[in-house]
Amino acid sequence: MIRQWGSGQQLPLDVRLRDGSSFDNFYDGHNLEVLTRVRAAAQRVADAGRGHRAFEQIFLWGGRGCGKTHLLQAAARLVQERGLTPAYVPLGMNVPSPSDVLEGFDDSGLVCLDDIQAVGGRLPWEAGLLQLYERLRAAGGLLLVTADSSPAYLGAVLPDLATRMGAGLVYRLRLLGDEEKLAALRLRARNRGLEMSEEVARYVLSRYPRDPHALFRLLDRIDHASLAAQRRLTIPLLRAIHDEDGA
Repeated sequence: MIRQWGSGQQLPLDVRLRDGSSFDNFYDGHNLEVLTRVRAAAQRVADAGRGHRAFEQIFLWGGRGCGKTHLLQAAARLVQERGLTPAYVPLGMNVPSPSDVLEGFDDSGLVCLDDIQAVGGRLPWEAGLLQLYERLRAAGGLLLVTADSSPAYLGAVLPDLATRMGAGLVYRLRLLGDEEKLAALRLRARNRGLEMSEEVARYVLSRYPRDPHALFRLLDRIDHASLAAQRRLTIPLLRAIHDEDGA
């Protein structure tokens, strides 16, 4: 189980861990050091289990589609698979009040706060996040935070919040270029058991939106269509999918 809110209830369907969110599915591009650091930190939590854990903190920032949420969910998946109950809070969604959301995570081992900029400038949230930070630092474990900007530009009213968020490791994730998107798409397909040639991957990039989220959603449809039609992944199959979209 993954904790979403302080009550410990399971994630609702619209914010469950994505099937593709694993470290093996993350194409690092220029972000190899980030991947290595986050994976190693999550592994330390998993190895410690419910025993003593030192406090660690990593802050990831960058534009849409750079892989921030993927890394948070990959870390949560790794820890969950070792029998722990990590916490994942998507702050960019319509979440309840901080008193409902930020309680009960002290023993989770891993707490993931996604899109923290969404609550910047809201005093009740900022105060709640500061209190959560202090509890986690005392309890030990890993705090992973993402935002679209560095800690200094969160728009926080409370200076202490920006200071705390920047107190650990801070990494900017770089967006993938076209050649890296091509490699990431082929990697994701291969991990699904789909053999995607470079020709097919280039066809996809030339005719579909190049946003990674859109590409990976398209891959879901391609996978389904390939299984349903019992056909290899070819350009004619992609054309048939495209024709269905236009119908």
